[in-house]
Amino acid sequence: MSAQDTCQESVYNELFRNIAPLLRNFLCFKYNNIEGAEDMVQEAFMVLWNNCKKVMPEMAKAYVFRVAQNQMLKLVDKEKVKQKHIPFITKTTDQEDPQFKMEFSEFDLRIQQAIGRLSEGQREVFLLNRVEKKTYNEIAELLGVSVKAVEKRMHKALVKIREIHKNI
Repeated sequence: MSAQDTCQESVYNELFRNIAPLLRNFLCFKYNNIEGAEDMVQEAFMVLWNNCKKVMPEMAKAYVFRVAQNQMLKLVDKEKVKQKHIPFITKTTDQEDPQFKMEFSEFDLRIQQAIGRLSEGQREVFLLNRVEKKTYNEIAELLGVSVKAVEKRMHKALVKIREIHKNI
């Protein structure tokens, strides 16, 4: 089979029939999120279709598993960040004066905006390191990239955040 074969509808449909249930079950088991797992399976196969000329049918399973797992990790990280901020904001704002609340709220908004303006790779590395407290080695293994790539993404993320908000 050549790389072009994945673009053939019959080959793609067969790949979906064979791999999608396995991928869904894997994601459900690993992340305990049925709805998210189903969404990630669909998204992974859309990415496969969009890149069908680059992915040989023999590599399709590994490809969609990696895409889906990366997307699910982003979803999980986003939820963790959200959950971590809620108690902190509630705890600090209940005890502080209105001026502090306003300044903290503005600072938090600026940080969120700066993080939102990072590239996907930079944001992912930044959040995994700064929020999840993962080491560069752990992040590299999780993302399937080199430690040098993680270091470069983090450096670029920090530079960009500092450019966006000079007083951060």
